[in-house]
Amino acid sequence: MKGSSKIKLVAVGIIIFGLAVLCPLVSAASEVGAVDIIDYGMYKTTFAQWKQAPNTQRGEIQLIGSRELIRRTKRIPGKGGTEFGISYVVKGKKEGGLVDLQVRVLHPGGQICQEWTATRQIGSPSFDGWKFDTSSQIIPGKLTIQLFHQGVKLAEKRFTVY
Repeated sequence: MKGSSKIKLVAVGIIIFGLAVLCPLVSAASEVGAVDIIDYGMYKTTFAQWKQAPNTQRGEIQLIGSRELIRRTKRIPGKGGTEFGISYVVKGKKEGGLVDLQVRVLHPGGQICQEWTATRQIGSPSFDGWKFDTSSQIIPGKLTIQLFHQGVKLAEKRFTVY
C-alpha cells in the first residue's frame, strides 16, 4: 500500500470514528421538539443561590428554590419586588434527559436584552422569570420572555408592564 493510500485510509477511519462518537450527542440534542407553557403570571419565589450569567446586566442570576403562582396574568405592575414569569415543560423523546435552553428577556423599547443558559429536564415542569430589583428595570410596555434551543425559538410569552 502506498503512503497516500494509508493516509486516506486513516483519514476515513478518523471521520467514521468521529461520526460514531458525535451522532448520539447530536441526535439527543435534536430530540427536543417543543416547549409547552403551562402557566404564567405573577409568582412568589424563594431564593436558592446565585449563578453566573455573563450576558445579563448584573452578571449573575438568582436560582429559585420554590415558586408559587400568585395570579395568572399578562399585566404586570411596575413596582420593586414584583416577580413574574412562565412555568413550562420541555417536550422531547428522551424523557428525563437534560437539555440547555437559552432564556432571553426582551425589555420594552428594546433597550435591554438579558439572556442566560438554563439546564432543564425533559418532561418536568420548569420556571424562568424576572424580578424587578431596581427602579431602573421598570420600563412600562411589552416585556417578552423567550426560550430557545440550538438557536430555534420554542416558546415566548409577552407581558405588559404598567
